[in-house]
Amino acid sequence: MLSIRNYLKGGFLSYSQIFFSDSLWLGVVLMLVSFFDPGIGVSGVIAVVTCQVCSRFFAFNKAAIFNGAHTYNALLLGLAMGSFYQLSLSYFIVLVIASILTFFLTVWIAGRLYLIGLPFLSIPFLVAIWILLLGLSNFSGIKLVSKTFFSFQAWFPGIFQSLSNAIDYFPCKDIIHIYLRSLGAIIFQFNDLSGLIIALVLLWRSRMAFALSIYGFLIGYAFYYFLEGDFAQIVYSYIGFNFILTAIALGGYFIVPSKRSHLLLFFVIPVNALILSALHTVFSQFHLPLYSLPFNLIVLLMIGALQMRQYTHGLQLVLLQQHSPEMNHYKSVYHSKRFAKDIYYHLFLPVIGEWHISQGHSGSITHKDAYQYAWDFDITDESGRTYNGSGLSLADYYCYERPVTAPAAGYIVTVMDGVSDNIIGQENLNNNWGNTIIIKHAEGLYSKLSHLKPGSIKVKEGSYVIGGEIIANSGSSGRSPEPHLHFQLQANPYIGSSTILYPIAYYLVKKEGQYAFHAFDIPKEGETVRNIITNPLLANFFDLPDGKELNWTVVDGEREYENKWSVCLAADGRKYLYCHLTGAIVYFYNDGVLFYFTDFYGSHKSYLYKFYLVFQKVLLGYYNGVNIEDALMPHFFFNPLIMYIQDFIAPFYHFTSGKYQFRFDELGKSQNSGSIAIQTKSEGIMFGKSRNGIKGEMQLNEDSTCKIEITNAKSKIIAACGY
Repeated sequence: MLSIRNYLKGGFLSYSQIFFSDSLWLGVVLMLVSFFDPGIGVSGVIAVVTCQVCSRFFAFNKAAIFNGAHTYNALLLGLAMGSFYQLSLSYFIVLVIASILTFFLTVWIAGRLYLIGLPFLSIPFLVAIWILLLGLSNFSGIKLVSKTFFSFQAWFPGIFQSLSNAIDYFPCKDIIHIYLRSLGAIIFQFNDLSGLIIALVLLWRSRMAFALSIYGFLIGYAFYYFLEGDFAQIVYSYIGFNFILTAIALGGYFIVPSKRSHLLLFFVIPVNALILSALHTVFSQFHLPLYSLPFNLIVLLMIGALQMRQYTHGLQLVLLQQHSPEMNHYKSVYHSKRFAKDIYYHLFLPVIGEWHISQGHSGSITHKDAYQYAWDFDITDESGRTYNGSGLSLADYYCYERPVTAPAAGYIVTVMDGVSDNIIGQENLNNNWGNTIIIKHAEGLYSKLSHLKPGSIKVKEGSYVIGGEIIANSGSSGRSPEPHLHFQLQANPYIGSSTILYPIAYYLVKKEGQYAFHAFDIPKEGETVRNIITNPLLANFFDLPDGKELNWTVVDGEREYENKWSVCLAADGRKYLYCHLTGAIVYFYNDGVLFYFTDFYGSHKSYLYKFYLVFQKVLLGYYNGVNIEDALMPHFFFNPLIMYIQDFIAPFYHFTSGKYQFRFDELGKSQNSGSIAIQTKSEGIMFGKSRNGIKGEMQLNEDSTCKIEITNAKSKIIAACGY
């Protein structure tokens, strides 16, 4: 039964794939519209079923069948054949053979283009239909009869004609007629009613796609109009749908919707029109229809060209396809807000405990020119002094002989030892850097730690160290009038190499007794900083290995129920929580300092969804008073009407947003030393004002139990689990 349901779903998705969507209901509506001409509708269904049977028989990838990716080209072939041939035994034989051909063309072409990062679009359909049209004329035994007018439009002309008559009262009626019929022509229905239904369901499914369809069509129409092009190509064959598909594809599907993607269409659509006109001249000589060839060529050209850029600027290709221009846009915008500063390789402070930055980047003493991106660390007391006592002895200095750690994992490439510590106030300019360790973390990324105590170095060249491993002790060798640690990042493995600008992944800054969290930032001169040490209670709860289960008892109002979550590993290596009760899933990441969610899919009524909202990002080290903020997508807080309006203008302006706030509570000190309390707040922001907030409280206990409270203006959820 499940397999049949999957194949049925895959059939409907074949229709929605034509419009770059994974909406089941869009597919259902498109299939029903295709039956306005029963011959076209039946041919489309037969083509899809034939491909599904072929895939099952030859053991091809089921996923590509169940999501319609490997069947929509055959669907187009069936719709095209049904539009110009009468149904007969010979016709059905040819249809099945042509559908199988299209299926194998799809698999092969998809495989070849996938290797170079390009979509296969409707190329298999074009190749198959041209083979069919050119080859059938040589087989006299195949009796195919040209299509006669046989459709609902012939049976119920009043319904179709009344709509056309109503449109005639509108200004720019010709443009509306051609737009609607071009839209309907995508599924080979050349009438206003089909186009109107498709336009409405497209609007319901995606405001951006709907707006782009009109926008792209008008650009193409205006180009023909002002340059006095041959309108017969658009009016009689309705191949203006190439403008529509190109606009949706490049304006919001393969490229993230933005001002620049819309501006790009001002160039792309006219080029599409030129390609259309040029190819029409060529293909008419062979009596072959163009169909979607111009759309395919311009989309492949643009995607292929954009992939060859040295760096992304302005126009962003969609990396993780959401099958919705809106989601492509919002995911990109909010991913950028959340992770814009993130870097691939995380480096941490090379010290244990609190240290003071006596000289930062572009410091006034020695951090200048090629050596400007460096830090000098020491330790100060409450009065700001770096030593206790007279300060004439090395041992008087708080940082002397303190452990120095590897800022991240890597190989030791350079070790210099044996340089004596200086007498306080003196410098060794002959051995400027003193005792030094250089670690290779990645190609072009090295860290250098200098002025170390002689004889304290615990590593050798060629050895491998892990992040946080003690590798030496701080000293005062080299150009060091008093004990301190010099730390810099560089692109080369040599002592004396110039510095590079590179952020510290996570650290805390202490000011007036309170800590402030910093992520992927540059510690500044005068700051007191420290690394984040994870708390066992937090680390244990949010350590979610593959296969782990969390069993919750949830009280939602008057309803109490059990809710089990499982930790699963996706094919791409990402971890996610799966809710057995609702089927919802949420992807997460734990980098050892932060636990955070990335994507949620499923029911917004599930407890997992509420948990996702209120514990979006959690610091795994307990530091009372520390606050963390993050961005959330506005869809979580506003009703569909508001978001529909936002969707239309999102590429140009956002009047809605979402905000997340996290902080530790005093519970650990005031009530139970074996507990940690977290408080969070997630809220929507519209025109700068807070709306629809939801609060979360979490209490973690030493007995491996967890209690959650999630409240908003209308409801309260209490949940508990052991872990």
